[in-house]
Amino acid sequence: MGGTALERLEKIKKAIDDHYGFLGVTLLLREVERAQREPPPRGSVDELDKRVAALRAAAHECDAQRTFARTEVRDRVSAVWTGTAADRAETCAMAFDHELRRTGEVFDEAAQALARFVEAIGEARATDRRGRGHLEYAVSLLDGLRLRGPFDYDNATMEHAHNEAKAGISAMVAGARHLDEASRLLARQFAELSARAHAARMRLTGLDNLEQLVIADAAVPGGPYDANLILTAAAASRADANLFTLSRDDRRSFIGLVHECRSPQEQAYLLQALAAGYSVKEIRAFDSKIHDHAGDPRWLRQHLTPIGEIAGPDRLHRRRPVEFGGRPWAQGPEPTCVAMSTVLARAKVDPLYALELTTGGHPGDPAYDNGDAFARRLRDEQHRVYDGGRNWLQDLFGRDGMTEGQARDVADEQVASHTGAHYDQVSVDSTGDRRNVLPDVEKSVDQGLPVTFTVSDGRQGHEMAIVGRQGDMLEVYNPWGYTVWVSEDDFVHNRMNVVGDGVPAAVHAVNVARR
Repeated sequence: MGGTALERLEKIKKAIDDHYGFLGVTLLLREVERAQREPPPRGSVDELDKRVAALRAAAHECDAQRTFARTEVRDRVSAVWTGTAADRAETCAMAFDHELRRTGEVFDEAAQALARFVEAIGEARATDRRGRGHLEYAVSLLDGLRLRGPFDYDNATMEHAHNEAKAGISAMVAGARHLDEASRLLARQFAELSARAHAARMRLTGLDNLEQLVIADAAVPGGPYDANLILTAAAASRADANLFTLSRDDRRSFIGLVHECRSPQEQAYLLQALAAGYSVKEIRAFDSKIHDHAGDPRWLRQHLTPIGEIAGPDRLHRRRPVEFGGRPWAQGPEPTCVAMSTVLARAKVDPLYALELTTGGHPGDPAYDNGDAFARRLRDEQHRVYDGGRNWLQDLFGRDGMTEGQARDVADEQVASHTGAHYDQVSVDSTGDRRNVLPDVEKSVDQGLPVTFTVSDGRQGHEMAIVGRQGDMLEVYNPWGYTVWVSEDDFVHNRMNVVGDGVPAAVHAVNVARR
């Protein structure tokens, strides 16, 4: 019998539930003995405990090094250096402090997650042992029944044995399911922790380790520091890979451009542009437009990062406007939710595209760089994506909107082409389907790749995008012009109407970014 331990036990449970009566004695005994041959929940608790201790020690060491860096390096440098050198030293010291804090937190959270998994192993084994006790008793009863003839058959004993067998296999299934769920949770938690690694993913020739650390630590202002880092670890990796595809002259030119930047934020946006697949010529033109504003991180955020994290997850489902110049990143009254979700998703990973939408290529020019002009460009861009993604039959018969297949195709064309990924459409028709797709959603979003998805009430559909995640909370962008934090439980159990009045509750299809 193949499959996982849980799948095998569930099949045995079904067979045990079905076998009863005089003719079922032998069959029931066979299934009980098959259950007894299944191994108990696996996992070396002693070895895992050692790893928990090692992770906690690493977290403690990060805290110790952070204290040392503050007292022995940062304070002494600030007391001796002045001017530009002191400012640069302070930036480097802060980046180092942030990285030590993040690393220590990752180690500590990993230790906690692994410790909870160790507890789950112990709980699963205890439940499994309890189940095996019931099975052993069932075997003794069934052995006695098997030795009797048809005229000595005792239905009461059979009922007792059957109940013991059902109790036993139910406990074993519960133990296996508990461990399976704990394993899945641990894998998801470790994936999230891995995605936090920033500086470790950057290996840019021409930049020393400290420069790379400062760039990886660059964030936009407005909320929790770590939630507003410009570069994801995945984007840093793509930038690194794309750098090595350049010619030697282009590589040298790009590194020179990075060294000429006025701020770590400007440097991070150049790397984000490289990660989005642009040429050095295009990136130089982009930098010429933002360079004069590079000393103002707030200006950069407003023009290049459409969604900045303000306060972290909110379980009250409060709406947070997504705006530029007082005008929303919204679809307006037209049926362009797919197009708008796609436009926002691309703007999130492509700073050149975001700048074109917010400024029309003329940053600082009041004729272009204002909310009303942005709204006109946004409307035109939605129509470009909308019209280009539909077919002539939809126009001929006056069918509004876009199909789920077209939603995937425009996400591939507009977004995936700038992330090195592609979008797979996953139909989710059950709670199990939505639970199964959730790890892929988490992985995509943790890598900075927005996930678009369709909700439906059977009569009409609506597309939105998942643009952020923290723990078990997902940040959903509604193309009506705002974001809302929803729980993963809301997603799995079709409660997406918490996003807003008129939003269908049921998730129907999910476009997952894959590499």
